[in-house]
Amino acid sequence: MNRTLLPQHFFKFPLSLLVFVQVSVFAQPAIQWDKTFGSPLNTAMFSRPKNTIIDQTSDGGYVAIYISNSRIAGDKSEISRGGSDFWIVKMSATGTKEWDKTIGGPGADYDPSIHQTSDGGYIIGGTSNSSIGGEKSENRRGTTDYWVIKLDKNGNKLWDKTIGSPSDDYLVDVQQTADGNYILAGWSIGGIGGEKTGPSLGGDSDWYLSMFDYWIVKLSDTGSIIWDKTLGTPYCDLMRCMTQTSDGGFVLAGGDQRFEYGDSGYKLMKVSANGTKMWERTVQGTDNAEIYDIEQTPDNGFILGGFSVQGPGGDQKEDSHGDYWIVKLNPDLSIAWSNVLNTLFYNNMRGSNYFADLTQTPDGGYAVLGYSSEPGLGDKSEDSHNGDSDFWLVKLNASGTQVWDRTIGGAGSETAISIISTSDGGLLLAGISHSDISFEKTENKKSNSDLWIVKLAPEYVTTSPTIVRINSGGPEFTTATKKTFSADRYYYGIDRISSIPSGDILNTTNDVLYRTARCSPSFSYNIPVVNGRVDVILHFAETYFGAPGKKGGAGSRRFHVNIEGNRKLTNYDIFVAAGGAMRPSAYTTQIDVKDGILNIDFLTGAADLPRVSAIEVIPVRNFTLQPLADAYVQDGTNNKANFGATDFLDVKKSSSNLSTNRSAYLKFQLPAASGITSAKLRVYGHNHENSNNISLHAYGVNTDTWIESTINKVNSPAASTASLGYIAVNNVYKYYEIDVTSYVKSQQQPGDQVVTLLLQDPNNRNTRLVFNSKENGANPPQLIVQTAPVTVSNTREGVEEIAAEKEAVEVNIFPNPASEILNIEMADWHKVKTVELLNSRSDVVYHSGDKPVQSVNVKELPSGIYFLRIGLFDGGSSVRKVLVGNN
Repeated sequence: MNRTLLPQHFFKFPLSLLVFVQVSVFAQPAIQWDKTFGSPLNTAMFSRPKNTIIDQTSDGGYVAIYISNSRIAGDKSEISRGGSDFWIVKMSATGTKEWDKTIGGPGADYDPSIHQTSDGGYIIGGTSNSSIGGEKSENRRGTTDYWVIKLDKNGNKLWDKTIGSPSDDYLVDVQQTADGNYILAGWSIGGIGGEKTGPSLGGDSDWYLSMFDYWIVKLSDTGSIIWDKTLGTPYCDLMRCMTQTSDGGFVLAGGDQRFEYGDSGYKLMKVSANGTKMWERTVQGTDNAEIYDIEQTPDNGFILGGFSVQGPGGDQKEDSHGDYWIVKLNPDLSIAWSNVLNTLFYNNMRGSNYFADLTQTPDGGYAVLGYSSEPGLGDKSEDSHNGDSDFWLVKLNASGTQVWDRTIGGAGSETAISIISTSDGGLLLAGISHSDISFEKTENKKSNSDLWIVKLAPEYVTTSPTIVRINSGGPEFTTATKKTFSADRYYYGIDRISSIPSGDILNTTNDVLYRTARCSPSFSYNIPVVNGRVDVILHFAETYFGAPGKKGGAGSRRFHVNIEGNRKLTNYDIFVAAGGAMRPSAYTTQIDVKDGILNIDFLTGAADLPRVSAIEVIPVRNFTLQPLADAYVQDGTNNKANFGATDFLDVKKSSSNLSTNRSAYLKFQLPAASGITSAKLRVYGHNHENSNNISLHAYGVNTDTWIESTINKVNSPAASTASLGYIAVNNVYKYYEIDVTSYVKSQQQPGDQVVTLLLQDPNNRNTRLVFNSKENGANPPQLIVQTAPVTVSNTREGVEEIAAEKEAVEVNIFPNPASEILNIEMADWHKVKTVELLNSRSDVVYHSGDKPVQSVNVKELPSGIYFLRIGLFDGGSSVRKVLVGNN
């Protein structure tokens, strides 16, 4: 299994009215549900290899694969094909069966693995001794062969391939690679023949001791062989697991068993993307240890898990008599820590704790799954149920220290096989059960050996609205300005991380955040949030194409991003957006979430693979402001009268009678938060004279010194802007709303947080509109303001805050640096609403108003770094960095 996921608790922020605080509650995970799948006639069983029999699917559900020799009965809807078949069960997010498929040939097909692919379908791999028949389209090559099947999203077969030598071949796993093809890994005792191009490397006439070799095969996306490699020693090289690495290569893991010398250990072999061996590393003690899982960790090290029967010595520092042995390797392959998880209860000097699988957890730790029949002694806190084997799940922290453990099972025996971290931060366990309803098992058995799936809730429960920050592909990281990005979490899809060990990322102090990224043909994030509007900020950096010593540049990586099912970025090019390699760029958009989950999909586009370095999800802060002051003024004979104490506001305009003309003024105190993203003026009232639609217009007034108790027509300030917007008012009493965002944003300056708005009818309709004033007991005027996250007044951090803006259109600016006139060139001027220039502290130093401009005079500005922000009618924006000063 190669699926790392997800921290899902985090973290406290300063208490204030302007910041959401996330509270996290630690708890051992509860069982959310369990499901038993089986058929009364099934007697097939897994052997004891490492198999990935479960995966989370792109719709939030799950898929599992099992072995069955049953006809139609129970949960099985199709007949048996032969001795034993692959049986696929698709489940919903709550474990309900959606469909099942039987895939097999006329012989025995066994020990399969399954993974969802980037097209939404599935890739299945296992071992088969079947010839043509059923779903198998080719005869076997030897005694047993690799058998690979590609399914569509509904479980229908697209193609299958038999890959084998003249002798025994055993497939351990098949995975989709970063280039959209497939890698097969297993072992073989065969020589040249069939699809195998390399000879056996064994040197002993006894085949069992010497003829096992690692055999890896690269297939195209349609199943054609690209290459194959035979790797090993003259001894018994028995592969048990594989992981893909961030550089596109693979680490193969198994045992180099030299039985005549009595030693064994965790043997690792790194191969490049084209199958060339790069290095070997053996982790071993004094006797027998068998590895069953390996995963690359966010620090580019590895976590290893297996089964150990040996005393202390070598790399193992503790005694073991049949126990879990977990080892963490540093990036340089030195041992960071190791931990033997045992029960201190030996049956004939050999324990009964069998390791099955492990997965990385959201807090940077590890969940270790196996099965045990031992009592609650040593590291095990609970007795096995009725003395039979049960799932034994152990949680380790990032340093390898045990946090908690759970025994999960029924009154019969259970055998664990697979565990994955789920996108909600929980865990999914899978294995074999022989139990009826008892203990943790809620359904009776359906055969002699059922598939049992157990879903555990997240360990940490988020109890309030929160800012979510994720270091995609990386560990927890805190910026210089105290923003905490959690380790990677909430993702699913093809699991691959891209990282570089060093290198300066320009224009940021947070290089670590950008050096590691999630990068694969297709992946998604399902982030739990409170329903409502959120700002989504995606952080990128191109660390390969165009980087020093690397090929490519503009156009080398182009991919799509969908958010909540809608296309937001099409063929996005990080290199172009950032202005080169090793530079940060970002895209921001505002999204309305209605189902409690924010869905972000990264999809392959015109070139190479999607890549994202970090994600921020920030709830939009809404402020409902009431006026500091409001009043209306009247022309003609009442031009010196004050109407500031009335409980209503009048608006009317006639071209023939000045005395009927009335306008309303409203003054608001803006919140002391950073950048306003939206401002809507709302007034409650109606057309007082008839049912016609009368246009009410809002204007900006730069003079805020007027006083509610003294303002009149004579001393009232004039409008400073053209109409900001309007709304049609009829005879229905309700709130009428006008968007005044552009003007309010321009008025929010340091030391000046007051804004005045003027309401008028410029069309001379001679119709009285009446609205409630703040003196009215109900429905006063409101200014609804949404604000961006709080920024820090730090030049470099300020640069990053401004850079995290919406890259929605292609913009060219010249000259850059500019000393007098900055010109703006783009193809989509019809999309542009405003043009702003911001300094490195995020202060707006120029605003075009509610209109686009194609040049900005920067002659009087101090020299330095500025940011040109192009605001669009759809709410998006594009940002470009500008240097102002002498050329």
